[in-house]
Amino acid sequence: MKNKFLLPVLIMIIMLPISTSSQQNQVCLDCHAEAGMTMDKNGKEISITVKKSVLNASAHSKLKCVDCHEGFNPDDIPHKEMIQPVNCKKCHSAPLEKHLFHPQIVQANGYSGSPDVNCKGCHGTHEVMTKTSPTSPTHFANSTNYCGKCHEKEKKQHVKSDHFVEIQHHNPNAPTCIYCHTQKVTANHKLSKIDLKKNQEQLCLTCHLNDKTHPTQFSKTLIDYDNSVHGMAIKGGNVKAAICTDCHGVHDLEKSKSPNSKISKTNVSYVCGQCHKDIAIEYKNSVHGIALDAGVDEAPTCTYCHGEHNINPVIDVPVKMFTNNMIHPEAAVKTQMIHCVKCHSDEEMMKKFGLQTFMKAHEFLPALGKHNETVRCIDCHSSYEPHTHGHDLLPPENVIKKCEQCHSKNSALMAKLYKHEKSQSREKYGFINGTILSDAYVVGTTRNVLLDSILIGLFGLVIVGIIVHFFMRWYFNKGK
Repeated sequence: MKNKFLLPVLIMIIMLPISTSSQQNQVCLDCHAEAGMTMDKNGKEISITVKKSVLNASAHSKLKCVDCHEGFNPDDIPHKEMIQPVNCKKCHSAPLEKHLFHPQIVQANGYSGSPDVNCKGCHGTHEVMTKTSPTSPTHFANSTNYCGKCHEKEKKQHVKSDHFVEIQHHNPNAPTCIYCHTQKVTANHKLSKIDLKKNQEQLCLTCHLNDKTHPTQFSKTLIDYDNSVHGMAIKGGNVKAAICTDCHGVHDLEKSKSPNSKISKTNVSYVCGQCHKDIAIEYKNSVHGIALDAGVDEAPTCTYCHGEHNINPVIDVPVKMFTNNMIHPEAAVKTQMIHCVKCHSDEEMMKKFGLQTFMKAHEFLPALGKHNETVRCIDCHSSYEPHTHGHDLLPPENVIKKCEQCHSKNSALMAKLYKHEKSQSREKYGFINGTILSDAYVVGTTRNVLLDSILIGLFGLVIVGIIVHFFMRWYFNKGK
């Protein structure tokens, strides 16, 4: 019999706080649930109606009204002589930990000030809901509209982004406004520019390096990002170095296939041109830039040669393409010719645009293999004006083809070829040999290993003679 009455007693004990809370709230709701109930506050009429259904569905449904509205006596009207606004910080004592996107909230008292430092301004009053509730304005699927109440410009940009598309598809890994801005990525945090850029970079990499569910060819290249030109520069403290947001945008991130995307093929040169201005101008005036503007999708742009994230990658080219064109693979990689060979050895592509293949176009050259080892494509095919960066590629009819135009003392290509061959000679033959012989090589002489050895031997003998002469003078002077 004892067990028969034990269960109802336990249920009554458990339900007692809830019943007490509900009963106490009902006393308040007997009046405040009435529609159209208002009061005068500072000369302004405000609503004080509270819907019971809204309150019961809120995150505070288990609280008593007086837990928030302290010191109120429902039997007295007015309920309190000096009514103070609800101070959320009495319970939520450390809001800054979760609200890094609004660092000024730490100075606020929780109820006054502008909406961005006012709990009520963002979370509401009696309708406060947890962020896990699908109908909550702070739920990740609703965050763009929620933050967009104040940040209208950013909202207009974000709704066009690929991140927003993923949010609409309920991808739990899609970054929301709050997810990104809970990191120290804005000027509000008063960090140095280089620290801000490093934080922004790491925020993007955190997702895109670890996204196992949506791997792409572009996310794979991020593995080598730290060792790229840009990655090394930002690690070295170069505040001008490009990071993810400099190229992809901040809130308006779109995939490259979108014509409005900053990284669409037609816009890539403009994005790179933010830093590399002179090179971007050269490219836009080159045969490739003109072709791209004319709608030729096959025309190469910056990322084709330099890569997306790993800057300066080696693209995959069949070995047959090298052997058929008398090109040594290592030389092609070293001189960056590999990117030219990839397209200009493709017979179908060249036929489509009425161009000759690499081999056919260079039949007039004697010792083609030797030329391919020592001369870059851009040495002959880019502009001959001074200060060229090699991106202003000329049409075939404007390229120098006569031997004397290269192999002469006052050659138009002298500056480019000399500079290139000089650096190559130093790497292959050493500083002294490369420096002495580069000029002679450019004007048409041929290297002779035996002659090189004899000259170096004679030079060595002279040095030895000087040393011996000095030693003998020192020795005999010492004897006297």
